[in-house]
Amino acid sequence: MQVDESLSILIVDDSAFFISLLTDKLESTHGMTTTTATNADEAMAALAREPVDCIVSDYQMPETTGLGLYERVEDQYDVPFILLTGEGGEEVASRAIRMGIDEYLLKESVQVDEPLELLVNRIRNVVERHRTQRKYERLVDNSPDEISRLDVDGTLRAVNDTMARSFGASESELVGRQLSDCLPADVAATRIEQSKRAITAGSAVTFQDSIGMRHFHNIAVPLATATEVESVQLVTREITLQKHNERKLAQKSETLAMINRIVRHDINNDLQLLMGWADMIREHVDEAGMETVERIDETSTHISELTSIARDFVESLEDDAEVRLERVALDRLLEAEVEKKRAAHDDATITVVGLPRVTVRANQLLSSVFGNLLSNAVRHNRTGSPTIHVECDETDDDAVVRIADNGPGVPDERKEAIFGKGNMGPESPGTGIGLHLVYTLVEQYGGDVWVEDNEPCGAVFVVELPKTAP
Repeated sequence: MQVDESLSILIVDDSAFFISLLTDKLESTHGMTTTTATNADEAMAALAREPVDCIVSDYQMPETTGLGLYERVEDQYDVPFILLTGEGGEEVASRAIRMGIDEYLLKESVQVDEPLELLVNRIRNVVERHRTQRKYERLVDNSPDEISRLDVDGTLRAVNDTMARSFGASESELVGRQLSDCLPADVAATRIEQSKRAITAGSAVTFQDSIGMRHFHNIAVPLATATEVESVQLVTREITLQKHNERKLAQKSETLAMINRIVRHDINNDLQLLMGWADMIREHVDEAGMETVERIDETSTHISELTSIARDFVESLEDDAEVRLERVALDRLLEAEVEKKRAAHDDATITVVGLPRVTVRANQLLSSVFGNLLSNAVRHNRTGSPTIHVECDETDDDAVVRIADNGPGVPDERKEAIFGKGNMGPESPGTGIGLHLVYTLVEQYGGDVWVEDNEPCGAVFVVELPKTAP
């Protein structure tokens, strides 16, 4: 792989002619800088003076061979090493591979290839591999996950700092030990078995296990190694908190489902009976008793609204993970909600103007948004003659609905907090859940809701919803 910057190469050879050939071509043709040495001692001295990107060394040298030099370099430095072997050097090459040398080439092929393209390509490749490996090692060392290299016989060949700290040991203390020395036998056996599966499959295998009350997610990735022992990279992440949250979420979902069933069935059935009984006794009470019947009827209607809000709120929470949106005709939905409120509140005057025929991105719960806002406008009004004005405008992208009332209005310090869960004014007869439901639903639709002052008195609730494409 071509690298942009100039590479610094240390050439080690006892042949002055060969050194001259390499330095001339590497510098003049390929833009590399070179340092030279004629033996192992000179090479080590050169490394001590200045770091290099790669070492190119002859194998056959007096006193110390190229492999001997490699061992000395490996003990002190982290530098890619290319060995040049003589004709028939297969045995030397085999030894070099087992020792972990980066590359080897026949020296004759380098001498024949005058432009040195083969050697230059090998240099660039080993340098790039080395840099990539160092980046990877830094990533592994800094990872919050436990990462190890594990042989299929259960031997730990490498561990990162996170794993060492997890077991209260140093990395050197863990390397070479059996996984079963660090983990319960059954957990170690499972991880080894899953590692074998990954090697057999030739791809990553994910699995989970537990140690006491702690839970872990594991990934076993087969590694290609130069040794005869097959191994994997095992990445372990603790997911105890995630499991705890999953259990809490499941319990919450079960609770919501139960509440929804109660609201839909039990409370609603009893409420219908109560409203029916109130109608039955109308003919059997005097004028003074009729006031009580009216209060029962009004309270029953309020309870009905609250159960509807609670049901819709539960459904909005259940759909929170993936809200399915569709085209909703805004004008028809608003007109339907206004007619419901007119029928339920004879004392209220509700006017509607400027309803464009526009569709918005929402779902069936959008009716609950406007139903709640209209109910609030009536219920929180203390004038004796609630007046509500509904209008709708549209921009290129949005439809904007404004619901204005002549009630007490909303103080500036509560204009944002009023949409929070459980927020309500000190004189409010409601639970505060209605406006929170409005906010939750509008947010799910990708819209916005806020409150403004009405003139000369009252509040204006503004709902902005994204339009759908024509």
